Amino acid sequence: MMNTVRLLPAALMVIIVLWSGLASATHPLFADDTGTQGAGHVLIESSINYLKDNEFRSTALPVAITAGIGETMDAAVEVPYLWLHPSPVTGTDESGFSDVIFRFKHRFYEQEKKSGEHEQLERSLAYQVAFTQPTGKEEKGLGAGTSRWAARIISTTEWEPVELNANLIYESSGRALRRGNFSFDNAVSLTVAVEYERVKPWEPVVELAVVRVKQPAGYSRIVTALFGLIYEPTEEFYVDAGVRVGLNSDSEDYALLAGFGYKF
Repeated sequence: MMNTVRLLPAALMVIIVLWSGLASATHPLFADDTGTQGAGHVLIESSINYLKDNEFRSTALPVAITAGIGETMDAAVEVPYLWLHPSPVTGTDESGFSDVIFRFKHRFYEQEKKSGEHEQLERSLAYQVAFTQPTGKEEKGLGAGTSRWAARIISTTEWEPVELNANLIYESSGRALRRGNFSFDNAVSLTVAVEYERVKPWEPVVELAVVRVKQPAGYSRIVTALFGLIYEPTEEFYVDAGVRVGLNSDSEDYALLAGFGYKF
């Protein structure tokens, strides 16, 4: 029983990946950047995310559509499909659609580099709010069973050829999809990601993420690191791949991530 309780927080990563992953302009990273699509432009993204934590395995296949509703504002909707091996509710393998996620992002501050200022940093700030509708079947372990909201503050700093993204994220409440008896009151996450853009169209990326979870028995922390590669031959298309590993006992064993996006 104690081992089960100790490992329960790792399941939270499934929830967090689902509500934050595809709206990010920098998949396979957990962090988002301040970039928006621009008025009238649409970005279609999908990915496949496989996670292993001891005997529990899950695969998420989200599809997201992000539309620019202004030069500095985006609206997005994401529909994830899940495979659970096994489901915590039924004890057998289950698959189906999970909870639908709606997001809004606004970039409210920009400091651009002036002409001739080669060493000047470019900085920008944005916020994102998200609402999750519990459309997945809770009785099969595919949905959290409750509506929830989330918010993040995003900071992007560019100093060629490096881009640094830092996110502070809060999620109100939820339930682990792989272990239906694990619920949390809130989760606070801090992520820092670095992209190296000198070798374009290839962009190596690294990231460190820390999640602090409040449970009835107290607080726990999940710490992960990610190493990935983004291939972006044009401004309209990208593909990516990454590996995320847990760095403490409460984290998952590892996750394998791959995705693509097309903008028009």
